[in-house]
Amino acid sequence: MGWLDGRTARLVGTSPAIAGALTKQGARLVEAGDCDVLVHAAPPPPVKLAHELSHAEWRAALDAGLDQRFLLAKDFAALRRAAGKGGAVVFVGAPEQALGADQAAAAGALGNLAKTLGVEWARDGIRVNAVLTVETGETLGNLVAYLASDYAAYVTGAVMGVGLDD
Repeated sequence: MGWLDGRTARLVGTSPAIAGALTKQGARLVEAGDCDVLVHAAPPPPVKLAHELSHAEWRAALDAGLDQRFLLAKDFAALRRAAGKGGAVVFVGAPEQALGADQAAAAGALGNLAKTLGVEWARDGIRVNAVLTVETGETLGNLVAYLASDYAAYVTGAVMGVGLDD
């Protein structure tokens, strides 16, 4: 019996390790619509030094790394509330230390967003967590599957890191 048997999960972004772990634990992946679990995993763009960033590049990084994730999670939460059901959101991104200034700002804000939404939406049974790492392997996939499962029913607003594969 898998941790996510009977659950639907939407993975936004590309991560074979996360997709594999979710399905291995019994989740059915969906492309859109209402689902039990929302995972947003997007690779960061190339690092650019702060003094070389244009304002448009700065805004684009914050839009991709924070704004789009917030709006996606907000829509997910609205659907779950309308259905009278809880759910889980897991944001996956690179840690602040691994990025340029624009990506570091977005990653730092994403951690704070996960903490805030985790507390605010807990009353609706919607958990929100973030994993900030450069890890892309099985360890990351298993952590995301755990955070999406009932085993993490009391984990919300957490910002976690995962070490590099050897």
